[in-house]
Amino acid sequence: MGTTNNDYNFSLFKPATEYGKKNRNLILTLVTIWAVAIFGFQALLLIFEKPTPEKSLVTFESVWENVKTGKATIKEKQDLVTSLVLTTGKMSLKPQADSLVNKALTYYVNSMLSETEQVALSNQLVLLADTKEKLTTAVDEEYIALQADLITIKAAINTIANEKTGIEPTNNKAIILPYNLYAENNELSKEEMEALPVTMKLYLTHNQSFLTDTTFLGFPFHYFYSAEFLLILFVLLCLVYSIKITQLQRKYNIKEEE
Repeated sequence: MGTTNNDYNFSLFKPATEYGKKNRNLILTLVTIWAVAIFGFQALLLIFEKPTPEKSLVTFESVWENVKTGKATIKEKQDLVTSLVLTTGKMSLKPQADSLVNKALTYYVNSMLSETEQVALSNQLVLLADTKEKLTTAVDEEYIALQADLITIKAAINTIANEKTGIEPTNNKAIILPYNLYAENNELSKEEMEALPVTMKLYLTHNQSFLTDTTFLGFPFHYFYSAEFLLILFVLLCLVYSIKITQLQRKYNIKEEE
């Protein structure tokens, strides 16, 4: 049996021995380093951040006034639809905002179609909704058949809408579009017309700075720092504590019971 020393046990808040005080100070120092590394970086992000609009917001704002007043060209309407599609693809959209953007997208897509095309588009969207609902309970061969139907229906929707909206069939926007159109086309109310640019600005503006724009080892610096560096730092702090506490135990002749 090795020798024991009760000084090995200590209270973090009220250390009674010199070893206990040294241990407490070491812990508090490492915790402080960890806290500064986390919250200090967050403070830097807040200090240097600057609201920066996405390209799609700049596009939306450049054409919105003409679209709203009915003076927009075909190209301006296409630019508007593109900006709306890019917004609907965001996972962060809240239900109310998602509904508003989808309603606006539906309305402005239909505004570029003939009456015959509008009817055809609405019919395909009804089929799409029915097929998606059936998929929730389908199994085996029925599921496979419905998946094939889904592909056919989406292709039909894009055939109707792509040329008029200027969306390339192979573009990711063509994948998003069918799922964000409503079968029922309703004109936007005055309140919705006023709310749309506010909603677009909310979801298409991001706080950026050199900390977010700089790339490090292939990652945006703020991502690397938060997701990689802080984990590495935590492991290093644990290693430092292990080494330092071993040195303190030797210094004060503290041994664990064997």
